[in-house]
Amino acid sequence: MRFLRRLVRGDVRRPRMILGRPLLPLEEIADGIGTAGPGDGDSKAPGDVDAAPPDSPIPDTLDGVERRLRDLLGEGSPDVIIRRMVIWTNPEIEGVLLYIEGLASRDIVNLVALRSLMLAERVPTLDASALSRDNIASVFMTHIVPSGQISVLSCIDKVVDHVLTGEAALFIEGARECVVFEAKGWEHRGIEEPHTEKVVRGPREGFSELLRANTALVRRRLRTPDLRMDSMKVGRRSKTDIVIAYVEGLTNPRLVATVSERIDHIDTDILPDSGLIEEFIEDYPYSPFPQMQYTERPDRFCAGLSEGLVGIIVDGSPMALLAPGNLASFFQSPEDYYERFPYGGPLRALRYIAGIIALVFPALYVAISLFHQEMLPTKLALAIAGSHQPVPFPVLVEALLMEVTLELIRESSVRLPDPVGQTMGFVGALLLGDAAVSAGLVSPIMVIVVAVTGLASFTIPHYPTGLAIRLLRFPLLFLSAGLGLFGLMAGLTAIALHLGALTSFGVPYLEPLMKPRPSLRDVVWRSPVFTFNKRPEYPEPLDQVRQKKFIRTWAPGVAEMARKESREGGGEDGEKSGDGGRGAPR
Repeated sequence: MRFLRRLVRGDVRRPRMILGRPLLPLEEIADGIGTAGPGDGDSKAPGDVDAAPPDSPIPDTLDGVERRLRDLLGEGSPDVIIRRMVIWTNPEIEGVLLYIEGLASRDIVNLVALRSLMLAERVPTLDASALSRDNIASVFMTHIVPSGQISVLSCIDKVVDHVLTGEAALFIEGARECVVFEAKGWEHRGIEEPHTEKVVRGPREGFSELLRANTALVRRRLRTPDLRMDSMKVGRRSKTDIVIAYVEGLTNPRLVATVSERIDHIDTDILPDSGLIEEFIEDYPYSPFPQMQYTERPDRFCAGLSEGLVGIIVDGSPMALLAPGNLASFFQSPEDYYERFPYGGPLRALRYIAGIIALVFPALYVAISLFHQEMLPTKLALAIAGSHQPVPFPVLVEALLMEVTLELIRESSVRLPDPVGQTMGFVGALLLGDAAVSAGLVSPIMVIVVAVTGLASFTIPHYPTGLAIRLLRFPLLFLSAGLGLFGLMAGLTAIALHLGALTSFGVPYLEPLMKPRPSLRDVVWRSPVFTFNKRPEYPEPLDQVRQKKFIRTWAPGVAEMARKESREGGGEDGEKSGDGGRGAPR
């Protein structure tokens, strides 16, 4: 304390050291601290700094460092903080602290950098004269700067890349390396309930735009050391962080290698969302059907990883991807598994029926009304004919008019704020439907057909799959209006052939639906969870057994079956009762 008082009063004058130079008295350089301009105090000309190679080393002087940083980050950027400081070693050393205001936390910068370097009691005991240009940054990393994530870099361009991700950098006078430490602290949206995958029973947590928060949500649910999260950067300018998640020893290495290779081949300027990655790496980008699952629910994401799928998390996007995808997975909801199986099975089967209705109902009505009236009961045929009598348009125009109106109402309700959008959807549909019938533009039966079709399309949990069905509904309408049921069947056959030819990362798109027993167990239907003894086969997991074959051994019948199989030598777990089932929330 006595030494500190003398230092504050100015009685003690300590020399400052510049690495690679002789010690200078304090009076000779006191006027230049923190006031050197871009062209002062450095032997290099500005032109030499501008001509630095892409992986240029750190300049020898702090003035050169400042000039190089202003060349890279701009001269007038108010959020770029370049602060000169004096590090209280013995003798003192000058330094420059670099961080981006808004990306880095001021509290972390003040605590980790400024306080530890300028006010800490241990720093004056460091003999800076015994250090060289090659090791002083490493000594500061290991002894001075108290940060959990810290590294030493020798390329100034890489330092800037780290700073643009929210880290802070400490340049030391004369050092060939720079100390980069963790200081992220930008504002972000908190963990909220998922907006697109709401459930009545189940977790309410959803992914956010912050990558580390999303990986933490995954780690919290999969507490296994086998969980791997490989990091990549995509985008020449955005340098977006991407995490490829999988379970080592469970996920097929060929699948992981395929996903990594396709992402590694992406060469673009900016990658703002995971939807762009999906379009870059999917097998058939011109197909209307999605080939990868996306979810904003951590529970569903972890369930996919536990089945042998590969997950992709993109920084800045709340939607995570799962590969490979298939048609059956897009009709599954996490609530199928959170509710008891007597409810989950019928609800899932209802979604498949609703998907068929959403695709073919308007086209079927147009085909029967124009070409196959004899297939209808007499009273129903007369009712349809009577409802069409005041309408001046053909059935096809009537159907197109109502379908386009429904799509406009749906799209406008999505773009408006939630309370206004819901009101707009209900009121708009009621008013337009009633006004169209009263004006004689459409028939009441057509309004019913389009309304049932719209309700059926809302039951599909996966939004892109619903978009594909809505898009294909229009070609089927034209085929039905031109060729009747023959045109409808021709269109459905073409769709079926297209689905059969699709693959997702080499896995057939319809593979889960092509096996009758697994389809009835956990594809079209949802059986009891204690029968899902094997993982699904389509991702080819290395470990196919999910759980024991006999779990409810406290039940007399199950205990007797377990003892009988044990006496007979048993067999492969799940061979009889769990082949291909999925017992995790999807």
